[in-house]
Amino acid sequence: MSSKQVTDLIGVPTDQKYYVTGKAWIPFYFGGDRSRLEYRYKGQGVVTFAGSGGFSSTYTVSRVIYNRREAGYER
Repeated sequence: MSSKQVTDLIGVPTDQKYYVTGKAWIPFYFGGDRSRLEYRYKGQGVVTFAGSGGFSSTYTVSRVIYNRREAGYER
């Protein structure tokens, strides 16, 4: 599921965070999961997206964490 589909279904996140993983520093690695995007929803949880790899900017859901006590903002 893409980030656009998640936004259409759940709504706009309270906060979001983009970061690179350790795979981004491997020479000549062009596979997926080099970057991640997190959507935080207050009172609902966190949806994590993994980058598709290469020079593409598409993200797909890789993890969903339900947490009623989610603050909604990066700590």
